[in-house]
Amino acid sequence: MNDGLGKKIILAIVLLAVVITVIFLVSKWTSPEDDRAPGPLSEVPGETRSVSLFFVSREADGMLSETREIAVREGIEEQVKGAITALVQGPVSGEMISAIPPSVEVLQVFWHEDTQTLFIDFNRALISDHPGGSAGEYYTINMIIRTLASNFPQVRRLQLLVDGYPVETIAGHYAVSKPLEIDRWR
Repeated sequence: MNDGLGKKIILAIVLLAVVITVIFLVSKWTSPEDDRAPGPLSEVPGETRSVSLFFVSREADGMLSETREIAVREGIEEQVKGAITALVQGPVSGEMISAIPPSVEVLQVFWHEDTQTLFIDFNRALISDHPGGSAGEYYTINMIIRTLASNFPQVRRLQLLVDGYPVETIAGHYAVSKPLEIDRWR
């Protein structure tokens, strides 16, 4: 290979790298800061309500609570959906962990006032992404029930649904095909 041609190619590559770096830096300096994506916890607009969310202690020897602000919405269904969605997002404190997979979504919430039963419909990730184990499944159910009991005392029963249907179990250890009595789980 011609020594002069090799030097020209290396010079061209270096110049191209410098141009790309300059374009990147100029675009970064001139873009407004408001275009940045918000962090995982963003401020809740409008009227808010404090809720207690229950998570597993880092040592997995009990439950700890954390207070979070959620938007006040009309009706128990929307308020429960906000609280359980915040629960799924996980704890802020490093002293706690979540037993609910982060890929879980709350699809819908239904309230049947006559029977004081709350139906929470989750996506399939509640089962498919669950790590399993009897302790993990227990803590998943307990996190949801304690959060409901603490913030929505009118709820006496909880029916867990996955994609609109009751399921026998989340991870094979606890029957959840029928409504769970809140007082028995607290």
